[in-house]
Amino acid sequence: MTATTLPPGRYGPAPARRGRRRTVTIVVLSVVAAAAVAVLVWFGLAKSTGVTVETYGYSVKDAQSVSVTFSVTTKPGTPVVCTLEALNDAHAQVGSKDVRIPTADQQVMRYTATVATAERAVTGVADSCRVAG
Repeated sequence: MTATTLPPGRYGPAPARRGRRRTVTIVVLSVVAAAAVAVLVWFGLAKSTGVTVETYGYSVKDAQSVSVTFSVTTKPGTPVVCTLEALNDAHAQVGSKDVRIPTADQQVMRYTATVATAERAVTGVADSCRVAG
């Protein structure tokens, strides 16, 4: 049995492959662009809390603790909670502590806090801060 071919032009012109490919490309690029915009908006909203943190230094006290010096920038009168982390030489977290920062009259405040560790840390960082709720 052989395959039959349709008479040319009987069912309209054959669809153009280029037109289909262009349509698929436009759809894919539109989806990628929409996803990129969504990610940018998400990052923008995450940073819009008005709270920033910067680590100034750390001091490994012993095998069970590390102190972290950091600054917090926020609107005066805003209570903040900052998460501090202690990391080992493999960059694994060996300690964590949430530090509650009370309201203050200044926009930039500097603090030092001690983080207890499960093993010897090689660094301490202020990971993030957020408005206390």
